[in-house]
Amino acid sequence: MASVKFLLFLSLISLSTALQQDVQVKLGEDVTLQCQISKHETISVLKWSRPDLNTDGYVYFYRNSRSYENYQHPSFHGRVKLRNPEMKDGDFSLILKNVTFNDAGIYECHIAVRNPVRSKRAHTEISHFIELTVTGETNKDTLEKLIMEREDADGNTDVEQVGTPTAPLVVAAVAAAAAAVTVVAAVAVLLVLLLKRNKKHLSLLPTEE
Repeated sequence: MASVKFLLFLSLISLSTALQQDVQVKLGEDVTLQCQISKHETISVLKWSRPDLNTDGYVYFYRNSRSYENYQHPSFHGRVKLRNPEMKDGDFSLILKNVTFNDAGIYECHIAVRNPVRSKRAHTEISHFIELTVTGETNKDTLEKLIMEREDADGNTDVEQVGTPTAPLVVAAVAAAAAAVTVVAAVAVLLVLLLKRNKKHLSLLPTEE
């Protein structure tokens, strides 16, 4: 009985898939994930998802004429929006802001389309798959990195030019002062010895009567 119900359910649904080409974006930039169908279709459900994140929430979820942020994965809060909020002309493309390396992966745009009342199938399921690759660095990041490297280089140069030569000069000055003190002390000692010697010599001379 269950298998009969399942086959009946399948008979009411038509599946259609399309695999799009890879999309590349630079780190920190915004990217548009394209998803578009016939403009005359009326949708009941729109789900943007990543297969590896499905258990934690969707990238974007829309049903019954409104979006549901509580179904959204935390990493996409405030970072995604439809390119055409009114979904005119069958445009369900999604804009992902401030891309990070963690955003790389395969995205699925899944649409459930309501078929005309007279149709034998109630819905048509359409899925578009997009593989997103995040590359390189933004110009801003590169510029900031160059500025930091230049500041570090300038700081090291200042230390080498100002700080390093000071030590030998101080050592030389101290050594010169010590040598001068030594010379003065030696001269003083020599003078004292000479004075004592002369005094002793004078005391040995005979006195006149």
